[in-house]
Amino acid sequence: YRHVANGSYQTEVGLLTRTIKIQGSDADSEPTDPDPLNCSSGGDFFGNTDSPCIDKEITGYGGHIMVHGGGVGYVEGIELYRMGQTNVLGRYPIHFHLLGDCPECYFKSSSVHESYYRCISVHGTNQMTVSENVAYDITGFCYYLEDGVEQENTLSYNLGAFIHMIGPSGNSIPWGTGQTTETYYESERLPADVTASAFYITNVHNNIIGNAASGGWSGLAFPTLPTPLGPNKDVQLRPSSVTSLDITGNTAHSTGWWWYHTGALYFGGALYYSADGKLEYKPGRSQTFNSNGVNDHGRSPCSENLCTYYGDCTKFCIRSHQAWVQIKQTKVFLVPSVGLGSWSGRAEILGFEAHDVGLSIEALEDGFFINDTLVSCRSGEPWIMPSGADASRVPADGFGWYDTNQEHIISHSAFRNCGYRSADYDQYDSSPTRGCDSNPDTGCRSSSSVFTMLSHSDEHNPEVMQATKDIQFDDCGRRFRLKNFNGDADGSRISGRLQNWVDTDGSVTGFNEPSVLASGQPEAGMWWEVDDDMFEDHEAPLKFWKLGNGPERGLGHFRVEFDQSVHTDSSQCGNGNLADCDTIGYVKHMGSRYNSDNGLPIKSKADVVGPTGGFGWLFELFAGAPLNMKFIDIEAHPDSPMMFSIVYPTDADITVTANAASWCSYTPGAVCSEVFQEVSSITEVRESLGNTYHFDSSTGLLTVRIIQTPQAWLGKEAESGFIKPDYYTPGYWGSGYALSRFERSGIILPKLEYGPWLEISASCPQNDGTYCTGSRQAVPVDVCQASYTQTAYDTCCDGSDCYYADGSVAN
Repeated sequence: YRHVANGSYQTEVGLLTRTIKIQGSDADSEPTDPDPLNCSSGGDFFGNTDSPCIDKEITGYGGHIMVHGGGVGYVEGIELYRMGQTNVLGRYPIHFHLLGDCPECYFKSSSVHESYYRCISVHGTNQMTVSENVAYDITGFCYYLEDGVEQENTLSYNLGAFIHMIGPSGNSIPWGTGQTTETYYESERLPADVTASAFYITNVHNNIIGNAASGGWSGLAFPTLPTPLGPNKDVQLRPSSVTSLDITGNTAHSTGWWWYHTGALYFGGALYYSADGKLEYKPGRSQTFNSNGVNDHGRSPCSENLCTYYGDCTKFCIRSHQAWVQIKQTKVFLVPSVGLGSWSGRAEILGFEAHDVGLSIEALEDGFFINDTLVSCRSGEPWIMPSGADASRVPADGFGWYDTNQEHIISHSAFRNCGYRSADYDQYDSSPTRGCDSNPDTGCRSSSSVFTMLSHSDEHNPEVMQATKDIQFDDCGRRFRLKNFNGDADGSRISGRLQNWVDTDGSVTGFNEPSVLASGQPEAGMWWEVDDDMFEDHEAPLKFWKLGNGPERGLGHFRVEFDQSVHTDSSQCGNGNLADCDTIGYVKHMGSRYNSDNGLPIKSKADVVGPTGGFGWLFELFAGAPLNMKFIDIEAHPDSPMMFSIVYPTDADITVTANAASWCSYTPGAVCSEVFQEVSSITEVRESLGNTYHFDSSTGLLTVRIIQTPQAWLGKEAESGFIKPDYYTPGYWGSGYALSRFERSGIILPKLEYGPWLEISASCPQNDGTYCTGSRQAVPVDVCQASYTQTAYDTCCDGSDCYYADGSVAN
């Protein structure tokens, strides 16, 4: 066989011949419907339009071996040739069938080539070993864990290469750029084989060590199964919620061609039973929420078996039982799409290398840790591609932050030759070899950047979601880009104006101290302009500022609801659908520094995330002050006050209440609701537990401190009552922590909790049923003492004499 080899890449070499050879007949095994290799799906794969021909290569009818009926299989050193029967269930080259626990079973040091259906199936069998095998020219998934119940097996040091997808009857294989794909249905074929890959891992509670995958739709596929399949479908196990064993040292390359989001390691694709009992398969991102609010098509590793522990396989895995899939010492290369893709599932990616890729890692999860990573977007070696395709059509992106409900931490990682090289992007590095250019052999797409941040949505918006530590840029081009897939002409959207990122050591900003990167879109006004000691990247656009320039600086988030006729208007503020998104108000920082600024626009999806620890946020709606405001999805650091103010008519009667989630009532002795006490100054509110408010009867200015409370309790009646927890406060029963967070590498990111809320209720003599309509006073804008000038969102100075919002004096 002829293969491409160059200075950076050499192909794997596998011996196909063995002394013991088992083969199908040379007279009638081979397919009678060969692929003529002249078909097109109508798609554009980086400039090439070729695709596998549909309904071809489906008549292969070779031999098969099955170990079953309580048998034990000891198989080593054999060659399997022209084996397997395409789309015939159970007719694989070798099949370990429903053996239960079989630690004595093994398939080792063997070869499988020109197989018409898989290479080995481990089916309802546990604890066996599949090791040091070579598989080449395989139709359908190759190394195959069949029903999702197979556990504690070891697949180690196997090679799978030249894998052929089985096209669905009358349809094309999944392709394109969108996150979702069409759905494929069971007929005479297993629908998942449309994305055939070298490894099909339906259950991560196995040892997957040192394997190599070449070709296929992806390399190692980890589909999501909400229930087991086939004869094991009634087993009390949720395969998508098991914990991982040892997934270490695997390699995948020359894959991820057909679909923009395919990962060389791909944690995605939902395989499930429909209402009529037939299998359906959604290769792309898929979300279907059950009656418990759980995404049936998502992955949620849990230390307890949901089915037996809760008596209900569809339950949510509680925080104390949540686990992480660990993927260690992995290498991917020559992948025009994604190195590792994961649509759901808490995970730790430890020791990851990606070379010559479109994007290193794509992950959607509120708990995803990436550590010790090397991403070399371009090695400088020429890409060998099909006719019409060239490397300049392939991105060279390092990592992409998503737009909502995520917690990602990246530490101790290096990015090399990522991002496009041009004179517009030389703020950080002007080397003539930085990044990649438009060379068709070694280049990249002109929109490529080391980091991207999604900015297309008005519906799904950022909270406090992402942090980095010890990041290195090595000969990189463009570093940052706010990414709107509708193009820059779409203008500013909520998600773009709210994007933020905590650089815990300043290795990304270059400040070399804790700092924040945040949106630099002009439509955000001065919302992220915290002081004059800032750096602005106009091309991203982003603004960098230092957390250490004030004693209580941080980030906070809430979503506020106040007018359901606005919030439920489906024609407003969509997810990248170019819908109108009218401004209904503004929020800005308190003080004269921000007097001339409108502030951050408030839309019908009223998310606010921004700098905390300052003099506070002033919130104003065009329609007036609402009769009722409900704050949800709160994220706030305990040591960085999130001060909120709004102006009501001076004759308003105010009530402020904190509420735990509804199920708090089932917890004996728990404080489930707290009515705030009125105090005489904003300083008292700031220094309180977060259960007070101040209402200035002369101006109508209402001020509260919004804190993040535990999800299902606010305190203990028998102790001190309402509490302001910090990150070390224990949970209600003394275990775990009171506040939800994602914590890795010495970094803590707050995690919003569903259920608790803060409510402001106003009784106004004049109102229209939703808003107070009485006259309101002009708001005093000066937060500084006489002779002092506001120099930052949290600082007032008189020459070199300065003090902060908390009253402390600057050194």
